[in-house]
This record gives sequence, C-alpha cells and structure tokens, in this order.
Amino acid sequence: MLLSRLRRWLRDYFSYVVYEARPSVEAVSEGPLVSPRRRRRRRVVAPSARFVWAMALLLVALIGLIALEAVYIVVCRQISDELVAGISAVMSCLATAFLMGKRSA
Repeated sequence: MLLSRLRRWLRDYFSYVVYEARPSVEAVSEGPLVSPRRRRRRRVVAPSARFVWAMALLLVALIGLIALEAVYIVVCRQISDELVAGISAVMSCLATAFLMGKRSA
C-alpha cells in the first residue's frame, strides 16, 4: 500500500501537460482560403513505469541505508564511511533525477 502511494505520487510529480494545437473542424471543411482557427488540446504525459519504479527503488534504498547507518552508530558507536558514501551516492542519483526530470517537462 505504501509503495503504491509512493509510485502514484512519483508518477503525478513527474507528469507534465502538453498543449497541442489542431485546426478546428470548420476551418478544415471550408477549404484553404479560410484562416484556420486553432483549438488547443490538453494532454498529460506520464513518465514510464520503469522510471517510476527506479525512483521508488532509490527512495527505498536511501531509507534502508539511513536505517542501517543508524543501527551501526548505535551498535559500534562510530560512523561508517562506506555507508555514508552509499547514502551520498543514492542521494545524488535522486537529486539528479528529480532536478532533470522536472526540468525536461
């Protein structure tokens, strides 16, 4: 249930609206001498399912790495450099995808 909510939110976040211009039916039927009036059609373009699953997997991996780091700190009383590097790598992947995904829309 939580994963489906996350996927729905990601799909809605990365969806964008495209307005397509198309000539009206009257302008097409009356011939080329009449200037065609343009009507706009609104279309929502959703991201691919593969992209949404990848973003969900990255978010789950980030949460898991943060939880693992917290357990490591409690048990060993020190910070793991490898886990911090993993967290920063996953965060940079997510930030890139979120920034570039919204920019291309």
